[in-house]
Amino acid sequence: MEFGGQIRDPHEWLREQEQRTAAMLTKAQDAQVRLAENSVTLASPDQAVTITVNPGGGMTALSLSPDAERMGHRQLAGLIFTTYNQAARQAATRTMEIMSDLVGGDSEALDLVRQAMPAAPESDERPSGRPDTGLDDDEGFQGFHGDGDRR
Repeated sequence: MEFGGQIRDPHEWLREQEQRTAAMLTKAQDAQVRLAENSVTLASPDQAVTITVNPGGGMTALSLSPDAERMGHRQLAGLIFTTYNQAARQAATRTMEIMSDLVGGDSEALDLVRQAMPAAPESDERPSGRPDTGLDDDEGFQGFHGDGDRR
């Protein structure tokens, strides 16, 4: 039966439904494979930091080049933070593209992915909300005593 109330061959209708279901299943399986392969590896512009994230944005690998050893801890932390955010955003963007193919670009399911997407990087490339400790990068990690107290 069609929505207009016209009756047609029920066997033909069933075949069409089976074909649609098979096509949707194939599309879903393809999306599942593409999502599983959606890891992003990204290096910082100076190649000092390389980070790999999974489709959900979880960090799965972090690699530091010898150049990272010559950086101050704040500079290195900022570079790791920025590189991670860029990699996570790329993974989220790919996830949105894959899901859009599956559920449509204006679906509620895709809205959930958009809401979970990491925010665009800030222009100053420093972690936001981090308190200024007053320690200079030249002081290294010596601003804290072994038991966690500041000196």
